[in-house]
Formats: sequence, C-alpha cells, structure tokens
Amino acid sequence: MIKLTAEDGIELAACVAGDPATAKGGVVVLQEIFGLNTHIRDLPRRFAEAGYYAVAPALFDRAEPGIELDYDADGKTRGID
Repeated sequence: MIKLTAEDGIELAACVAGDPATAKGGVVVLQEIFGLNTHIRDLPRRFAEAGYYAVAPALFDRAEPGIELDYDADGKTRGID
C-alpha cells in the first residue's frame, strides 16, 4: 500500500503492483461501492502478473478512510449512502 496525495491535499491509500519501468502498460482499478476490499486489493497483483503496472486507489478515503464493506445488503446500503 502507498499513499497518493490529491491536488487538494487529501491522502488516499492505494494498492499498487508491477514495475512501471518494464510494464507493457498501466491499469487503474476502480473500486466498487464496497471500498478497497480484499477483492479489489488483489486485482493489481493479477494485472502485474500479466505484465502491467496497476494501481487501485481507495476512492472513499476522502469520506471514510479505510472503509471496507461486506458484500451483503447492509454493505450495499452503506455503500450507496
């Protein structure tokens, strides 16, 4: 995990994988409404294994840092709110 700093100074956690110097391209993984959960954190690794540099920023860190919701009705409701 790394920290990305937005233009307004807000810090967002991000999962990165791969080597930008040798990658055949870059991929930005956008999270679902459930936050930067286990599934989303695994995707950059999978893209890196295929030769890409990948980053998955925690887009909800601006509102609630570290949020990780379950794939259930409560998680869906909270994610939409």
